[in-house]
Amino acid sequence: MIMEEREKYDFDFSGRRVLVVEDNPVSFKLVAAALAMVKAEVVHASNGRVGIEYCRGMEPFDLVIMDLQMPEVDGLEATRQIKRLRPDLPVIMATASTFDDDASACREAGCDHVLSKPFQFRQLFLLMESRFQGQL
Repeated sequence: MIMEEREKYDFDFSGRRVLVVEDNPVSFKLVAAALAMVKAEVVHASNGRVGIEYCRGMEPFDLVIMDLQMPEVDGLEATRQIKRLRPDLPVIMATASTFDDDASACREAGCDHVLSKPFQFRQLFLLMESRFQGQL
């Protein structure tokens, strides 16, 4: 099937674990529901500190979706620490900000990609597919 003709949820990420670090319960439920539609296993961390702890443990993750603005430990610092623990674990930063400075700060912190909120889920899934094929 030609990529442009694929439906939004025409992806299969069975066997992939995604850590979603998001403090807003409504935003998390939306992302988790979309990831469930493409058969990804979702683990929730309610803030950056919890996300770091999950990555410090031995739980296997294929990808992290990180909110930029959170209490306790923000997305930038959480990404820095996660990348120190697991340099090869891809992190996609989610932000409502449209400022270039924020995107630059995300990349400097070690993010592999920055996506604007609200998500275009098809774009997220294409990024995931690319990463899982080793091309992010």
